[in-house]
Amino acid sequence: MKTNQAIKDKPVKITPAGSLGLLALGDIGLRAWREVKKESTNTALNEEK
Repeated sequence: MKTNQAIKDKPVKITPAGSLGLLALGDIGLRAWREVKKESTNTALNEEK
């Protein structure tokens, strides 16, 4: 059985599309996804200029 610490120490790749795995992480996963999505949107807007 995995402990919470073992799960926290495992790196997770976060994409702008998100995943159910991030949802399973709860608030921490949602915050991380929102940050990646925001950065992706900002990058796309800057590239259009």
